[in-house]
Amino acid sequence: MKSVVFVEKIAQNSKNLEEQFLKSFESFSIIDEFNKANAVFIKPNLTYPKFKKGVTTRVEYIENLVAALRQINNSTKIYIGEGEGGYNSFSMTETMLSMGFYELEKRFQNLKVVNISKIPTSIIELKVDGKPYPINLPKLFFDEIDFSISCPVPKVHCMTKVSLSFKNQWGCLPDTMRLKNHYVFNKIIGQICNYLKFKYAFLDGKYGLDKNGPMVGKPFEINWFVASNSLGAFDMVVSEMMGFNWREIGHLREADNLSFIPGRKEIKIVGDLEPLKRNFSLKRNFWNYPALLAFNSKKLTHFFYFSKYAKILHDIMYLFRKRPLD
Repeated sequence: MKSVVFVEKIAQNSKNLEEQFLKSFESFSIIDEFNKANAVFIKPNLTYPKFKKGVTTRVEYIENLVAALRQINNSTKIYIGEGEGGYNSFSMTETMLSMGFYELEKRFQNLKVVNISKIPTSIIELKVDGKPYPINLPKLFFDEIDFSISCPVPKVHCMTKVSLSFKNQWGCLPDTMRLKNHYVFNKIIGQICNYLKFKYAFLDGKYGLDKNGPMVGKPFEINWFVASNSLGAFDMVVSEMMGFNWREIGHLREADNLSFIPGRKEIKIVGDLEPLKRNFSLKRNFWNYPALLAFNSKKLTHFFYFSKYAKILHDIMYLFRKRPLD
């Protein structure tokens, strides 16, 4: 199946946004697949405990996506979910409640909002450098889900350079201490997306996050709507729109090694990228560099987060910098 990326300026009201979703659906096979599916999963990016421009996916964006899918049929079950904040930082149940996601259960038939960290898991064996790497993933995806949809926002990330459709699935790891897997992030995130059946991506691009991320930085209004039937094509094109070379992004290079990134000439672009492009830039601060070292090192991750020195190291750090969730 040919990879398609649909690109437009995002609609500014609910009626037009719902119509925009329907228009994008016509560009690829989601209508037929949704009609055949028993259940699908939608993954917003909720990496902060309340709505924050350029950081979290808007509930109204997800609401309009669901409304458009419900124009196809009311029988396919829709799950919407996210995992607890990493490093035990905040409750996802409370976050989704305060943002209004549970209200969607009242508006739409056959829809359920789930905290991924609170549901049963299965051990799945991934591969890292040819060796087995077991990890817990939610059983829901193997027992019920026919395909999954990633709904990221366009933002830079101080560890991974960008956070787009592939990176968004890190929140599907139910372990609140999933950071212990950071040192193999580049190697496993594409495999995780594949196991969890993520096939479609829709960008909530009303706001982007520049300079630093994923939770702090400079939010600004960009008004992008991007949709695709390929996470690889989506991340390649949106990276280009942000001014980044996808080949310089580690987890996308690894996804390419797994054949999840199509060739640029194999992608059909519906719409015009050029007038929408903006130059994002990543400006790491002082504290990002020790975190980056830990991100890429199993031993340093243990030292900074799991050793007997972890608490005092963090207490000292927060004497000099603001806590990210304050």
